[in-house]
Amino acid sequence: MWGRYAAERIIALTFCQLASRMAWERLPLAAKVLGRLLWLSMPRRRALAIDNLRQAFRLSLQDATCMAGEVFTHIALTALEFLCLGVRPCEVLAKVQVEGLEGVKEAWERTGRLILVTGHLGNFELMGARLAQEFPLWVIARPQSPAMWGLIKGIREKVGMRVLDKIGSLKDALKVLRNGGVLGLLADQHAGEGQGSLLLPFMGRLASVFKTPALLAARTQSPLVFGYDVRLPDGHHKVTLLPPRLVSEGEVVEATVWFCQELERAILKAPTQWWWLHDRWKVARKLGCRKDT
Repeated sequence: MWGRYAAERIIALTFCQLASRMAWERLPLAAKVLGRLLWLSMPRRRALAIDNLRQAFRLSLQDATCMAGEVFTHIALTALEFLCLGVRPCEVLAKVQVEGLEGVKEAWERTGRLILVTGHLGNFELMGARLAQEFPLWVIARPQSPAMWGLIKGIREKVGMRVLDKIGSLKDALKVLRNGGVLGLLADQHAGEGQGSLLLPFMGRLASVFKTPALLAARTQSPLVFGYDVRLPDGHHKVTLLPPRLVSEGEVVEATVWFCQELERAILKAPTQWWWLHDRWKVARKLGCRKDT
């Protein structure tokens, strides 16, 4: 196992060197090569992405396969951009523009706390890094392998993000909000079957959705903001922040539905920039199996 971690570390450091020496404009070309390597080395994720795209957009196998290939290229490019952030932060941050920042900052200054919810769309790492220049931003994340996690966490902290371990993070999250911080949450993965989830339609199929962002917003009276990033054709990034909304105890379901709907709209603006290789619709697939049997 440690041999695998050492190999991952070597690969990560190699990519860092590649990103540090390559001009930003040439990253998409490198991402095509790296995306193809990911495509060949991840058959299960490849099949899942193709199936998810077919289901969401009613595509043929050929069209879904082509679109999935673009998704893998996007993921490779996201990784290279993130590594560039670690070695050339000022250059990279200058390429990220933010829309809606004024209203969000006003809500944060008025209430002294804020919850930002987003998904794996565009380069969410660059979005977090850019917003960390405006707020004391804390993000909740699940630690990866030892080799990769140190690198990922180090880059996030270098650009101003503070990182909370996802395991046992509720107490720390409440402390962040009480102390005037901004809490950033990625909430677009499968949420399981616990009390913290809701079954809601998402991209045409039932999905298990985290209600944690809305629940925290209601219990702490923190403004809830949905934001997302999209990579533009010229290689720059545009972060869009929607107007903050307050959530009451009785509006948790409504606010979670709102998040799903806004995320859908954002994905449709750049469909190949979302991580379709997540097993997002486990519930729908299980229900489908039961119906067939």
